[in-house]
Amino acid sequence: MCSEFYSVRPGDTLFLIAQRRGTTVGELLRLNPGIDPDNLRPGQSICVRGDGDEGVVCPLGSIPYTISQGDTLASIAMRFATTVDALKASNPDVDPLNLQVGQRLCISQPIGDLPPCPDENYYVIRRGDTVGSIAAAFGVEQRELLTANPGIRPNNLQIGQVLCLPLAPSPVEIIINIGAKRLTVYKNGRVFRQYVVATGKEETPTPTGVFTVINKQIDPGGPYGTRWLGLSRRGYGIHGTNDPSSIGKAASNGCVRMFNEDVEALFSIVPVGTVVRILP
Repeated sequence: MCSEFYSVRPGDTLFLIAQRRGTTVGELLRLNPGIDPDNLRPGQSICVRGDGDEGVVCPLGSIPYTISQGDTLASIAMRFATTVDALKASNPDVDPLNLQVGQRLCISQPIGDLPPCPDENYYVIRRGDTVGSIAAAFGVEQRELLTANPGIRPNNLQIGQVLCLPLAPSPVEIIINIGAKRLTVYKNGRVFRQYVVATGKEETPTPTGVFTVINKQIDPGGPYGTRWLGLSRRGYGIHGTNDPSSIGKAASNGCVRMFNEDVEALFSIVPVGTVVRILP
């Protein structure tokens, strides 16, 4: 069964369609037995996603990456400060000698000195923070915060220090307006913060609907900038960027991009479990 169809445009090839839809030529041929790759007709309907196929599911502690022209496992490993062996371990079904443009990989993020937060719900200490103010901001008890961070010195918090946040009902909600390229944070029903963002290109649109933040990553690097907030729609998230000129435009592969300083501020006020509503 097919869950998503694509109408062929003038000049389309299976390669171009695979790029637009984040899949591979091989997968398109599998989903469309009998199709003639050399005789695509404008208006022809082809299947681009099978029933139940929602793409690569990246586990907590990793982020998705879409392969571009010229990529190798070595170049990807260098970009994300990891190793080829680690990429192979995270993507056992990927053929290193036959990477496909549009194919998605999962990039495991090194934890380094970060605390092992079981829910990937991190908080980075900012100037003026106290254990009490952090606990109050996120609706948890101070003792819960201290229990989640054994060894913490409440009277000697360091700017940039990373804490684990216990999960609690999120005090905020995010609404993203694709047309306006705006991300708005609401707190207690009122506008709390607003940021300009980049959203998906026409051929790789940002999905609309209601989602939740399911994990948070610090310094994912490369095209993801300094912060990543993963959404419950598999393979999509809100993140920073290494291309600030793209902000305010339809420029991404479907994720929501922010200036790094903005996504760092958002990261500090949005816990795992936050509702994210994405509007056209």
